[in-house]
Amino acid sequence: MPRAGLTMVEGTIGTWKAAEGSHVSKGDVIMEYENEKNMIDYEALTSGILHILAQEGDTVKVGDPIGIMAESQAEYDALVKGGAASAPAPEAAPAAASSAPSAGVVEIEMPRAGLTMVEGTITEWKVAEGTQVSKGQAVMEYENEKNSIAYEIVHGGFLHIVAQEGETVKVGAPIAYVTDTKEQYDQLVSGGAPAAAAEPEEKGCARNCPTCVHSSTVPDAAPVKGRISASGLAKKMAKEAGIDLAAVAPTGGPNGRRIVAKDIEAYLKNAKPAEAVSAAPAAASDADEVTAIPWVGVRKTIARNMFNSMQQMAQSTCVCEVDATELLALRAELVADQDMLGCKITVNDLLCKMLGKVLPRHPLANATFDGKTLYTHKHVHLSVAVGAEDGLMVPVVKNVDQLSLCEISKKVRDLAARAKSKSLLPDEQSGGTCTITNVGMFPIDIGTPVINPPQTVICGFGRTVRRAVIMMDDTIAPRSMMNVFLTFDHQVLDGLEVGRILKDIQYYIEHPEMILA
Repeated sequence: MPRAGLTMVEGTIGTWKAAEGSHVSKGDVIMEYENEKNMIDYEALTSGILHILAQEGDTVKVGDPIGIMAESQAEYDALVKGGAASAPAPEAAPAAASSAPSAGVVEIEMPRAGLTMVEGTITEWKVAEGTQVSKGQAVMEYENEKNSIAYEIVHGGFLHIVAQEGETVKVGAPIAYVTDTKEQYDQLVSGGAPAAAAEPEEKGCARNCPTCVHSSTVPDAAPVKGRISASGLAKKMAKEAGIDLAAVAPTGGPNGRRIVAKDIEAYLKNAKPAEAVSAAPAAASDADEVTAIPWVGVRKTIARNMFNSMQQMAQSTCVCEVDATELLALRAELVADQDMLGCKITVNDLLCKMLGKVLPRHPLANATFDGKTLYTHKHVHLSVAVGAEDGLMVPVVKNVDQLSLCEISKKVRDLAARAKSKSLLPDEQSGGTCTITNVGMFPIDIGTPVINPPQTVICGFGRTVRRAVIMMDDTIAPRSMMNVFLTFDHQVLDGLEVGRILKDIQYYIEHPEMILA
């Protein structure tokens, strides 16, 4: 049972996606399990025949066995019967060897940056195809759900790129190969195996080498099932020709399972004329223009986290109207004195400082809840929602209850700028105990923000609107009114406590001098 998150101690098997006794390959999703927060796909770490130990619905401690991967049918049969696994038969060895990369060729996998990362998107290759690279050289930049990260290669040699810029690749899946020599690289690119191959027979050979495959009328190799690996040129040719890569028989790569340009040419040569022009009438029609936006990286992660948040919490929102006239007046005075202060104070800075005073009075709102245990916190680590082009980022201002107003202002400004440039450090995005979201710059009066798990509360502030208000002495005066909306986990907080929180927030906003006291 793998560990997904520092606090995970056990997981529950949701669904086995591979059947008992089935042959699975490294990287295949074979099981789905649940920790205290999410449902997570589990990818096989090695190839073999699966023997399941933990059944669906079982809760298993991290590190305990959930299944065994047998290397051969004989070993699997011995496992099922309860005996010792026998050694693989000699004739099975060549087959196993043929699926592994050849000597002198190293597979480069998508790295994992963070415990929650399951896939990454390649944003830029910093070196060209075929370049001779050195160990430790930054050759690629990729993006996980939070940051852009430079990848330093761990093997030197000649680089053959598998995953192109813009592609999203699962952690552990190949993104490139590195060969020891230029000759091995040339063979790899041309679609052959880097190691010396046996002479092909006249009518084709069992290894499906390029010479034999392309000399026949119909390719001998079968189309790939599951994840399709193809070179950039092959993908481009397939896209231009309207070919489904799943229908193309691969012959390239170290194990002969990667589609290269020659495979596309062979497919086009053998395809029926009718199939080649079948898409022409559709292309000529005056159809709607559709733009496909890949749901990857930050946007995909936000979508998954927000969906899980709504599924795992009893979320409810309460709204309170407050008079922000005095708060805006105080802010205007502070802006006028910015040369003396050394910073320009915003309304959001004042609201952050205010929450640093309110939240310690209400421990259930300055807390995290994993479904089993509620953790309250002495200090306020405030997550500040920042709008970026790729989606909402939430950097954390640590110990906001102990910072001065200027310290908060400078910290928020720095974190917001680096959040937009995707240069936040991991520690600056974790550990929040409550979240603030201020939408006052938009025409939004009321919202129902979604809680950022495992927090229990998110506090939102709408725009200020000037309108006539009946004062306590029955006079009518123009005031700047604002709505505060508090979304809370009803498993942890009830209406009474939420009412007390909103009452304190109202008091501080209407008596802003107390924020600075």
